[in-house]
Amino acid sequence: MDAAGSCWQLITGVGTLTAVVLLLEMLYWIGKNLFVYILAEPLGFTVPFAKLGEWAVITGATDGIGKAYAFDLARRGCNIILISRSEEKLQKVAKEIESVHGVKTKIIVANFSHVEGVYEHIKRELDGLEIGVLVNNVGVTYPNPEFLADLPGGTEFLNAMINCNVLSQTHMTSIVLPGMLARRSGAVISLSSACGDIPIPLLSVYSATKAYNDFLSRALQQEYADRGLIFQSVLPWIVSTNMTNNARLSFLVLDAKLYARACLNTVGFFTRTHGHPAHALQNWLLKNFFPSRLSQHLIKSHCIRSRDKAHRKMKAKTR
Repeated sequence: MDAAGSCWQLITGVGTLTAVVLLLEMLYWIGKNLFVYILAEPLGFTVPFAKLGEWAVITGATDGIGKAYAFDLARRGCNIILISRSEEKLQKVAKEIESVHGVKTKIIVANFSHVEGVYEHIKRELDGLEIGVLVNNVGVTYPNPEFLADLPGGTEFLNAMINCNVLSQTHMTSIVLPGMLARRSGAVISLSSACGDIPIPLLSVYSATKAYNDFLSRALQQEYADRGLIFQSVLPWIVSTNMTNNARLSFLVLDAKLYARACLNTVGFFTRTHGHPAHALQNWLLKNFFPSRLSQHLIKSHCIRSRDKAHRKMKAKTR
């Protein structure tokens, strides 16, 4: 056999091996996801959250994903501590949870966009309570995609975003950790974003804060791997909430209740998850079948179109 034939055989062999590896990875991914998302809860293999501690704490708990987490943890038997900035909304959600699920609730009013006095207040309110679950959900994003130099609100807006997205998860985790470590029991679930996995232009600061959330959770999982605690980073794509302008539901755009329930079923199986098979599939396809330059170009083009659309709406309102 000549050199060209040998080279072709090598190329064919490598291609076949690569295809087999990809097929096996896909079959493993499908099998694990089928078990986690479909079979684990009916068969009783999900984490018994109510046994981790008497109370579950959820930040940003009056709307969207946070509210959905609160209801589903209550469904699983946890007493619920709701933290958000609107006392009226907190009281309404607390009454709904008590009425539907018959668990105890507690509310704490806190504005995570600020720093001074916020965490001292929360720490006092949580003192002496057995916290088994913390859901670090609270977060804010841009009003619409925008270049950093053109962001409205300047330093005040950026500080508020960093306070809410970065400092909240850091301080809330540090508040509940001592009690969890003393009992060697607890779960800290931190909402990051797909924007924290893939840098998103025109959402640059938001994207960076979500990357921080993801890295903090992953580092803490390693830090306390032998201490009986669970840390999970959740990286959703689009979920229909106020933050996403209540995007129309589709195969890839998920309802918050459905999403939170799916996410909770993954705790203990995945330390880092996109939360739902539709979002996991979206991420897998993007990373494996789209060259990075192409995906970056498509994402930036989409963000610029969204920015231009928002600008046109604002101009129309001022006419």
